[in-house]
Amino acid sequence: MGTLLSQTPRMSCPNWGYIEDDVSNLLDAPISQMALIGDGVMKKLQVLGTGCLKCAKLAETTEAAAQDLGIEYEIEKVKEIDKIMAFGAMMMPALAVDGEVKIAGKVPSIEEIKALIQ
Repeated sequence: MGTLLSQTPRMSCPNWGYIEDDVSNLLDAPISQMALIGDGVMKKLQVLGTGCLKCAKLAETTEAAAQDLGIEYEIEKVKEIDKIMAFGAMMMPALAVDGEVKIAGKVPSIEEIKALIQ
């Protein structure tokens, strides 16, 4: 079985770097000793707004920032007022990262969003 794994070509993952050719040493390692090369954590990015032009621009800019960073992400557009109010956002559009509002009332630049979602 180790022979088959050692013949596997070296693969690259944009978020984790290189996956080593021979991973046979991981087969017997306990899970607590295994580690990912990257963090492998998916960010949940939520654009809060009723669907106006600024909300659409924030969603577009947020997606561009996440793609530039090369992170794993999911974008959700939250348009229902009761759900937006549950976040505590009083101005729209707003951006929440992993459930926490990071900015509200404006459309930040791609660089500003990158700093907020890293």
